[in-house]
Amino acid sequence: MGKIVGTSVALVLALILLIGGGAIAVVQAVFGSSDSRLNCTPTDAPTAATGFGPQEIAHAATIVAVGQRLGVPEYGWIVAVTTALTETRLQNLDHGDRDSLGLFQQRPSMGWGTPGQIMDPGYSSEQFYRHLLAVPNWQSIPVAEAAQTVQRSGFPDRYTVFEDTARQIVAATKGAPCATGTPGKLRTDWLSEQATMPDPTSGGRITPRTLNLVQTLRTNGMTGNGLGCFAHRPANPHSDHPQGRACDIMFNPHSQPSVTGGWQVANWLIAHQANLGVSYLIWQAQYWSADNPTWSTYQSSAYGCPNPNNLTGCHYDHIHVSMY
Repeated sequence: MGKIVGTSVALVLALILLIGGGAIAVVQAVFGSSDSRLNCTPTDAPTAATGFGPQEIAHAATIVAVGQRLGVPEYGWIVAVTTALTETRLQNLDHGDRDSLGLFQQRPSMGWGTPGQIMDPGYSSEQFYRHLLAVPNWQSIPVAEAAQTVQRSGFPDRYTVFEDTARQIVAATKGAPCATGTPGKLRTDWLSEQATMPDPTSGGRITPRTLNLVQTLRTNGMTGNGLGCFAHRPANPHSDHPQGRACDIMFNPHSQPSVTGGWQVANWLIAHQANLGVSYLIWQAQYWSADNPTWSTYQSSAYGCPNPNNLTGCHYDHIHVSMY
């Protein structure tokens, strides 16, 4: 993501006011451009009462993080999150009115970028801020008016609906840890490993890759309510746990903060898949794999999943992490 180097936001705004119609070009020249991406995992996500899930909150955290990196004042973050809430409810949509795409429903035909660029939340957030900073006196006008000036919506009054929610979400997501990289750029060509390393969570042995996972989770404080890897499975000795290629990260399924924390860890594991070698995840009766990187319902005839009454069998109380 482009950064301001030795240039204050005040200088940018002064240049904008001086140059007028060339404002966007000036902002682009100052910020530069980059296709590097952010993937954020908020540690203080809003409560479930907001009605938004962990992926939507992660998108909001990305919007805020981009604003922070660009030196945009907090008022601008509120405008941006309000806009994304209004346009897509913080979902990164691959469709919309005419050719509108992404969190902000930006249109390739209107010069916002290529479809691939717009579908990158970091890129689309940066583009929103560039256009916002080109609005004269944007910090002194109402949030809804600032949003409408950027978006040019046919329904200008709708931006007022989500302003309070946006303020709550911004307050909860600013400062969230964000990894630079390319979310969704996964690695699946991992070589097989043998379980040759002592498992620090049990008396068994795990693969070097799984040991690295354990150490990384501990270093980053992502062990939840407990971490366990090697385990005997007499009924299924060829599964990943007895092979030393899996770990379980425990969470309290009856605690919303704990469940939210579980989603943060799951999203973090996905963001770092290319470095860790994660093969697939099961969490909250949902399944994700590097071969098919979307969350889908976890189905198991053996455990009757999905079934919220089977907390362990359907993985409501732990994230199962299998490694290549």
